[in-house]
Amino acid sequence: MTDLPDPPPTAPRDLPFDIDLRRINLGVGYVALGLPLSLAVISVLTNTCFNASISHYCYSRLGGDILVGALSFIGLLLMFFYSFRAPGREGCLGWHWYDVMLLKLAGAASVVVAFVPTTGSGCTYTGEVARVFLTDAAGSQGFHPPGGTVTGTISYDFWASFAPVGADVPLLLQLAHFGAAGVMFLILGYFSAYVFTRPNSTASLVAGNRKDRRNAWYRVLGKLIFAVVAVLGIKALLLQGILPDGTAQNLAALWDSLRLTFVFEATGLIAFGLAWMIKGRFLPVFEDAAARAQPRAA
Repeated sequence: MTDLPDPPPTAPRDLPFDIDLRRINLGVGYVALGLPLSLAVISVLTNTCFNASISHYCYSRLGGDILVGALSFIGLLLMFFYSFRAPGREGCLGWHWYDVMLLKLAGAASVVVAFVPTTGSGCTYTGEVARVFLTDAAGSQGFHPPGGTVTGTISYDFWASFAPVGADVPLLLQLAHFGAAGVMFLILGYFSAYVFTRPNSTASLVAGNRKDRRNAWYRVLGKLIFAVVAVLGIKALLLQGILPDGTAQNLAALWDSLRLTFVFEATGLIAFGLAWMIKGRFLPVFEDAAARAQPRAA
């Protein structure tokens, strides 16, 4: 009887490819970092308005596709890639079951932000080229000669199409949009400051590790995300109820003219992206000695 070699181990569920956690982290990080930068470039290249917030790019030419696509990519990965079996495994040694639940919640919040857009155009500019919506539309569906015409009221408010639901729909959906954005940022800040800083790999426990270097960055980036949420939350409270109407309107006009919402949202996304890129070891200076490729013996 001949001894046969053991069959090679198969990938989970016989997948024809390997899944690398670091590449997933890098993918999330690159998309988060690239989102605000690409939206700014879109405004420059298309000579259109620089919108008041990242969310308002949902209505811009090309920007809307990038925004919804990026948030959907991030959201779906966070919801479905990380399972409740992750805690205790390599790369997630310090995780707990509730960390996975929070990450899935952040993914769901990202999808809500993408598909429950904010209201208004985010810009008043004669050269703006944006997606617009017609309310009370009537006429032919043929837009090209010799087709007919369609009449209606131009609106930047997508949710105006749902007017039969009630007059409060835009406000309620705006609250849902901002609430989901706040939840997403708070959870991502928590991960950067408190989850990524735990020992999550065996290489980070042996001599020559660079865990302290990574943790210093994680904590700074996490605090930066928390600061962004705090500033935007305080601004909303001031404008919605604390300041007198006249003062609130003047502050809102100044704030929007400086595009400060976009600036702070971009700062939060860049901090989020950098944290996940560091988690993916996008630079060798963040890699532990035990995890580096060792030269072959001669």
